[in-house]
Amino acid sequence: MDEQIENRLTHIHWSTYLYNTSISELQIISDEFYSADEIKIVNSHTFDFYRVTLQYCFIMEYCKLLEKGNRSNEQNISSLNRLNEIFLEDTTKDFQELFDENLRLIESIKSSPFYKKIRSLRDKKFGHADNDEVNKPFSFEGFRTEDFQNAFEHLRMIKVIFNNFGSVYGREYDLKIPSREDRTRNFIKFHAEYQSYYMKNYFKAMSEKSKNPKNGS
Repeated sequence: MDEQIENRLTHIHWSTYLYNTSISELQIISDEFYSADEIKIVNSHTFDFYRVTLQYCFIMEYCKLLEKGNRSNEQNISSLNRLNEIFLEDTTKDFQELFDENLRLIESIKSSPFYKKIRSLRDKKFGHADNDEVNKPFSFEGFRTEDFQNAFEHLRMIKVIFNNFGSVYGREYDLKIPSREDRTRNFIKFHAEYQSYYMKNYFKAMSEKSKNPKNGS
């Protein structure tokens, strides 16, 4: 395999992994039903910062994959469009049909309102510090259910494109969408239960102490 193609495939694979992981984690802490005790954990300062970090990661990887790209091998290395062109330029490969399918999928994504929304966030919120309404410091609008649905649907389309690249070399890349990683969900559940148990026993102990002050002396 050509070193240039191998390098780009590696970067695209890494970007899709970060894309999937960040948006899956973001959905777990932003768009799931939780009990009152669990919501206290999810709305804590730590998770607020984690939420913004995940949103940043998702937006940057999403946009990197969908950059138009240029002929430099040092820039836009994760561009799906540029690698699509590189495969077509190789006359030893019969890639026209796959090229057309990939191009159709890329154009479908980039013509969507969701793509325009994410590009705007990248350009005006995370990528630059312009004097724009969307760029109010420390003000972040969370994603809604529809946003997660669009993000996962676009990732499924990107997975098709990536596997079209891999098929030239007899490769198929497996990517579970959304990610099946559940450690964050379990963390929230466990710590909510622990905190609830601790508080119940704390107040019980304080109540017993107030009834029997000599026992606590």
